[in-house]
Amino acid sequence: MLRWFALCSLLICCSCSGSSRTVGVSGSPVEFRGDQLYIVPFETIMVPEEVSGSLFDLFVDRLNRSGAEKGIDFVILKQGLEEIDADWLADKNYLRGELFAYIEEVGSDMTDIKARSRIRFYQPGQSVPALQLTFPTEVFYQNDYSSLPVERRKLAVEIANNLADQFLSAISVR
Repeated sequence: MLRWFALCSLLICCSCSGSSRTVGVSGSPVEFRGDQLYIVPFETIMVPEEVSGSLFDLFVDRLNRSGAEKGIDFVILKQGLEEIDADWLADKNYLRGELFAYIEEVGSDMTDIKARSRIRFYQPGQSVPALQLTFPTEVFYQNDYSSLPVERRKLAVEIANNLADQFLSAISVR
């Protein structure tokens, strides 16, 4: 019984840890076939404008800067996922992302911001993502040394850069 409790405790701790998670082909890079990658705007739920407003643009900028040497043409789709023809999109390489589980705990002296973000890479004809990357993050600061709007903007930069870098290092271009 004690072993069972220890195993369950270990699994819970591991599932709640702050490390990123890659779902793909046994840790090896996922092969990207083609030359265009369509990027669907991020879905955000109950996220302040200082974070959600710039997150997608920062992510795309980082992909364009860092991904140029891979020879991928990034095509930004302006409309949300619900407005895109599903049959058309199913035949494309595309990337979709989301920012969720956003929590701000503002105290009189300290503030803590937690968020989880995720991107999913789909290949043509596949309904299951070939790659899924998750990035949990937390910002903790003293209110005397920073402000909520400043830390929100920093959080957007951190998430965008991390997800773009993770994605580019997790794919190989064919």
